[in-house]
Amino acid sequence: MKDKNVWEIIVTTLLENGINAFPPASKIGQCKERYVVVKRGGSSRIKNYSSRRDLYEFFLYVPKEEYSQLSDFQMQVEKVLAKQPLYPMIMPTGDIENDYYDDNINAHLRILTYYNNVRDKHL
Repeated sequence: MKDKNVWEIIVTTLLENGINAFPPASKIGQCKERYVVVKRGGSSRIKNYSSRRDLYEFFLYVPKEEYSQLSDFQMQVEKVLAKQPLYPMIMPTGDIENDYYDDNINAHLRILTYYNNVRDKHL
């Protein structure tokens, strides 16, 4: 059995804690319940070190009529991300995008960004 990568560990941990989590472009249809789409958001080199910082974006969706619950859902997700096995493997950047209403799926969206520092053996 192969080792799980960081993205797989994140999604598995969210699911094990009762949070619906999906890869990008896999959730189809209207938003009927809360869920998170987890996406790797690129990476950048860390100054003069042989390391890079990988970003992970968490797209939090709640149904149209549940906007008032978006902050509660954010706290629920952050609570899971702040415990083992995810912490300190991933850490919040503190960046939170403006809330957005997606009328294609009738859902409110908030995006959180976390990072993972990785030793890059190729640098």
